[in-house]
Amino acid sequence: MKKHLLIFGKVQGVGFRYWLYEKAIKKNIRGYVKNRISGEVEALLIGNDEDVNELIKQCEKGPYSSNVTQVKIQDYKQEYSTQSFDILNSN
Repeated sequence: MKKHLLIFGKVQGVGFRYWLYEKAIKKNIRGYVKNRISGEVEALLIGNDEDVNELIKQCEKGPYSSNVTQVKIQDYKQEYSTQSFDILNSN
């Protein structure tokens, strides 16, 4: 399963990317997470259905210091060959 997420709310400056990185590594999910200049956090989650769905539910709450107001989820159709989960630089 491949899901592309845009996470809205107070999600930058609160450790969201590092929190998501830790959760993804534990679940053997690959993809990436990064801050967007417009204020959201963007993530790509690739893994088995159960783990990806569980991680999406956790993203809807976020780490303790965040305040997630919305998560937009889309299927990701493109190829993504990286075998790790990475924190990418903002764009």
